[in-house]
Amino acid sequence: MFVVAAVVTASACSSPASPTPPPASAETVDVLDFIVGAADQWPRHGDQGQHQVVDIGARQICWVKYSNSSMFECWGWDDQWVYHRVDHGLDGNTGESYRFTDGRWLPRRMPVSGEWTVELPANRIRWFTASCVEVRGTQGIKVDDGPNLYPMSQRAWIETRDAGALGVRDVLILASASHAPGAAPGVPERFYFARGAGWYRWDSVRGSASFDRIGGFPVGVGAGCGH
Repeated sequence: MFVVAAVVTASACSSPASPTPPPASAETVDVLDFIVGAADQWPRHGDQGQHQVVDIGARQICWVKYSNSSMFECWGWDDQWVYHRVDHGLDGNTGESYRFTDGRWLPRRMPVSGEWTVELPANRIRWFTASCVEVRGTQGIKVDDGPNLYPMSQRAWIETRDAGALGVRDVLILASASHAPGAAPGVPERFYFARGAGWYRWDSVRGSASFDRIGGFPVGVGAGCGH
């Protein structure tokens, strides 16, 4: 995930907003059907090499990016939510990483039609050096003496689309946008997950990358802070 630069100012904390509930009659799906790809679909390559590492017992999935064990991102889940846990895949391969205080990323179940949303106005970002020391104001994020507020706006929906070498599939799209407190969300980063195959593409203000072709070397998750 790319962290959008934002000027973060102190403000009173408020309780996170409740997600938009699906209609009572709506058909829903477990998002893990999209996020966790079949083992025979990995590793993959394309614009970048990527591998999926799943620990069902720990309820965690990590993606090793660029075929580099030190560049990875991990999410977790319970019966209610999928959470962003840690991102070690930062530009420049500095060894730095970040976590969120409210890492709710997706619901475990969401409607198969329509859009799901959640606002996380009280979320804070926590930044760590390569030696896992927590610091402030790095990677273009300017903070003052107040809390490291980093509000997030999450949207997700499912559509049938061409998933490149994976073929036409149902795809879960997550649009994740950060913003300064009180400001409108910025341009979202989009994650694309094909049913049965997992994460295969991302788009952001930096550009886009696909990793939809099966093949390559399985690279394990390296050492990191809190995954």
